[in-house]
Amino acid sequence: MRPLKSHKRKKITSHKNNRISTEKVSFITQNKNFIIELWQLLFFTSTSTFLILTFLNQAWKPISFDQTKITGLSGITKNDIKKTTTIFYPKNLLELNPKEVESYLIKKFPIKGVSVSRKFFPPEIHINVLEREPIAFASRGFSKDSEKGMIDIEGSWIPLQFVNKSKQNKIKLSIENWNPNKKKEIILIIKNRFIFQSPLKKIKINPLNEISLKTEHFDLVLLGSGTDRLIEQINELNQLQKSLPNLLINTKVKIVDLKDPTKPELKVERILNDEG
Repeated sequence: MRPLKSHKRKKITSHKNNRISTEKVSFITQNKNFIIELWQLLFFTSTSTFLILTFLNQAWKPISFDQTKITGLSGITKNDIKKTTTIFYPKNLLELNPKEVESYLIKKFPIKGVSVSRKFFPPEIHINVLEREPIAFASRGFSKDSEKGMIDIEGSWIPLQFVNKSKQNKIKLSIENWNPNKKKEIILIIKNRFIFQSPLKKIKINPLNEISLKTEHFDLVLLGSGTDRLIEQINELNQLQKSLPNLLINTKVKIVDLKDPTKPELKVERILNDEG
């Protein structure tokens, strides 16, 4: 029986030693994990603190116009933007309100849209401009000192100084005595300009707010004060252009009155024969 007891005691002792060894390993592992987690916490805390301090340092540092990046300019120049936005510089990035700058630029320039954003590393202001595309030359005012400019497809006025020469050279259409009160009618005519078989050259508004046109084939086409029947008027003009060469000999059409497109009236002049 004694040998059996001895063997049992050895087993108990061995089991006990194994348990102590396992607890010791577990304790060491826990301490190691704790140290790693503590190191990670200290690292991220110090890194975050550094970044916050750097951010605050950059955010409160005054920024100049030289740190402004501008894209999308064509007729408007960077110098134009600089002169207009002097009230916003120098300012720190946190004080500068992008929406305020956007609203200000839209009021000051003939632009369709603009976006302003701030960048903190490195500290910069980014301005992206969407300029209006000119579609016709225009003049406004009925005096000799009338202002010259251009308009876009939406009928919005664009000062001539903000349109570069290359774009000006491509424009063939003009509007005489542009009037904001006739903006709706002008837009309608411009958007339908490709329907004319005789290319449209000029839109004119007289002091009575009556609209007339000039095309390559007709010197003066009277439309009246509105454009409610514009498509009908254009169709009638196109039909006249087809039929007139066969109806009129040695004459030139000076005026086409289409105020009532169902009853067009023509004023013609005799073409002198050089042989006479």
